[in-house]
Amino acid sequence: MSKQINPLGIFLIFATTIFLFVVGFGRVHTENAKNVYMVYLDGKKIGLLDNKDNLYQLIDQEQESIKNEFEVEKVYPPEGLEAIEYNTYNSNLKTADEIYKIIEEKSTFTIKGYTVTIKPEEGEAKHINILNKDDLKPALMDAIGAFITTEGLQAYITDTQVEITDTGKTIQNIYFDEKITIKENYLSVDEKIITNQEDLTKYLLFGTLEPQKDYTVKEGDTIETVAYNNELSNEELLIANPRLTSVNTLLSPGQVLNIGLIDPQFTIVEESEVIAEVETAYDTITETSNKLTTSESYVKQQGVKGKARLTEKVVTKNGETTTLFVSSTTTLSEPVSKIIVKGTRPSYNWGGNSTPATSETDWGWPTISPYVITSRFGYRWGKLHGGIDISGSGFGSPIFSATEGTVVKLYKSCPDRGYYGSSCGGQFGNYVEIETSKGLIIYYAHMKNNIPVYLGQTITKGQVIGYMGDSGSSTGTHLHFEIRDVGGNKLNPCKAAFAC
Repeated sequence: MSKQINPLGIFLIFATTIFLFVVGFGRVHTENAKNVYMVYLDGKKIGLLDNKDNLYQLIDQEQESIKNEFEVEKVYPPEGLEAIEYNTYNSNLKTADEIYKIIEEKSTFTIKGYTVTIKPEEGEAKHINILNKDDLKPALMDAIGAFITTEGLQAYITDTQVEITDTGKTIQNIYFDEKITIKENYLSVDEKIITNQEDLTKYLLFGTLEPQKDYTVKEGDTIETVAYNNELSNEELLIANPRLTSVNTLLSPGQVLNIGLIDPQFTIVEESEVIAEVETAYDTITETSNKLTTSESYVKQQGVKGKARLTEKVVTKNGETTTLFVSSTTTLSEPVSKIIVKGTRPSYNWGGNSTPATSETDWGWPTISPYVITSRFGYRWGKLHGGIDISGSGFGSPIFSATEGTVVKLYKSCPDRGYYGSSCGGQFGNYVEIETSKGLIIYYAHMKNNIPVYLGQTITKGQVIGYMGDSGSSTGTHLHFEIRDVGGNKLNPCKAAFAC
């Protein structure tokens, strides 16, 4: 008699076997799973590690040279290092030493410090890594002192400025054009990290910690000659050498000067009211005489400058005047014109060699008075400023031709204010070029666009040829006045034309 198979019994045996298998398997592998760390460097896996603290301790222990170089107590992993914990059955783990060697080969370690960010309204931000946050404020104060006198800055900060009784300056506001912030950060040791206040001041002024060029003073050198011969302005040379107190400081042969070109990493703005006595230009008048030949002339009356007391609203950026507005004027003395007498009677030279005519040239000041020369002929920011900048006459005030001549070039399509590039007159903006009978080219730049002269027009001295503007690459309302000789060389207007 055959046994009947019980289906229910078979099912129970099968189910029990499956259960024991699953449960047994689960128990076996749960016991073998581990909590470990997957280490990533810049987003890429570099290995499994059982204890991340061992790795961090090893990094700190092995980097004594970094601790000594930066005088810090602790060294940290690279910024791009991550150790993420998770559970795995993978037993292929690396030691802390193996992971450390991979990191050392592929990246650099970090130390705690601070990142200073200098962000202008437009353009890219500048970032400076420093070790000590307490260095920032005194370094900024020292750097600002290159453009604003220490006495003036302290008096402004402490509200102890002396009231002006005759002439002088009252600082009304001082601020940075940029937003300056500081944030604690982990700094990579292969980047530049500034470790002391003196170096931070230097970097803020020069944009580098590289050694600057030196110049050894020779017999006869002055601040002006050393600056010009090394393509610096007087102000830049004084900034680079804080011990030189003024342009009149006497130099000694053998003295070593810093002739590095400054590159300020910030823009300090100073708004002030200035009461100053200024000179006003005299005119040159030509008279004729038939008692003299055409090759003869003489000065009948020497010119004398006038004087005026101005109250000015002045804005400077890093020591350079960008805006100057004259709010009141008091005339102290009127200028006296220079009078030149020139002959009109024909002269005859029987020997066949004519006597050269006098070199006297009629020059008239190109703006109304009073005026202020805000930038003189010479180098600034590493480039030759080939003329003089005249301010204080006011936006839209008339510009006069300084001599007779012919209009050989002009541009009048720029807006009255702002820089619009080479397609709009280039750096000069709206301008007029006048050529004199002696071949000199006179440039009148940054005008408004309502220029009343035309190409080829004959111009007389004192004729209105334009109006004061702020076009082209201009720092504010002013006239850029420039003279070039027949060879294209730029001449100093204060020597070639005016006693300014």
